[in-house]
Amino acid sequence: MNKIYRKMYIQKAFTLNEANKIIKNRQVCKNTLNRLIAQNLIKRLRKNLYYIMPLDNPEFEPDKIHIATKLRNDAIICNASALQIQGIPLEDKNVTFYSKHNAKIIINKITYNIIKNKYNFGIKKIEYNTGYMNIEISITDFERTIIDCIRTRTITIEQMINILKNPKITIEVTKIINYLEKYKKPILYNKIGLILDITKPYIKAKEEDTEVIRKKLSKKIFYAREKGIKLIRPRYKYYKKWNIMIPDNIYNIINSTLQKTTV
Repeated sequence: MNKIYRKMYIQKAFTLNEANKIIKNRQVCKNTLNRLIAQNLIKRLRKNLYYIMPLDNPEFEPDKIHIATKLRNDAIICNASALQIQGIPLEDKNVTFYSKHNAKIIINKITYNIIKNKYNFGIKKIEYNTGYMNIEISITDFERTIIDCIRTRTITIEQMINILKNPKITIEVTKIINYLEKYKKPILYNKIGLILDITKPYIKAKEEDTEVIRKKLSKKIFYAREKGIKLIRPRYKYYKKWNIMIPDNIYNIINSTLQKTTV
């Protein structure tokens, strides 16, 4: 059996540069890869990116997170993708990650949204199981992921409230306060403070924690608008505590939470 096929069999997905370390002559390496493709032993995902076809599994496709790490060596999984990896079930099949430059790549009907990373905080390395091997990946921690999802509006405020109601989730509010200071975006204090305030009983946050955030509010009144086009324009109500205009559904959640805590 060909030595590229043999050596890459366990990791499955690999780049041309990785194959070139096995066959040193680049042109010979390319010719070998083309021959393996013709023999249906490997498949090309895109230019310079390949994967092994196991002989006993002709339907095999490599893990999408694994592919992301091959698209960019510096990939940092973020937003909804980071939530999914950290145990939050979401329907989004696409992958979002930070790297040096913005890009959008579509492979096998999955969109890889690559966002230029401007911040180097709130990143950790974890072991990730692809189903065929364990790999080490970089990912935003839960606290930064919460902020990033709201900052980019990839997750709605209502969705985030429901996520934080999960009893298995633990967060460090001090980390969130620290990250908010680094982002220096006034609206995030209003939105994140509101979310933490609503979910205080679930995340076991203290009143003094949210009060630290509330003291950072500017005098400007922000709107908690969500991404996407709606057939019916949402109605907004002013919520004085967090100096923000919020849609009816969030206002109703606040009233429901207050009723439960006073019972």
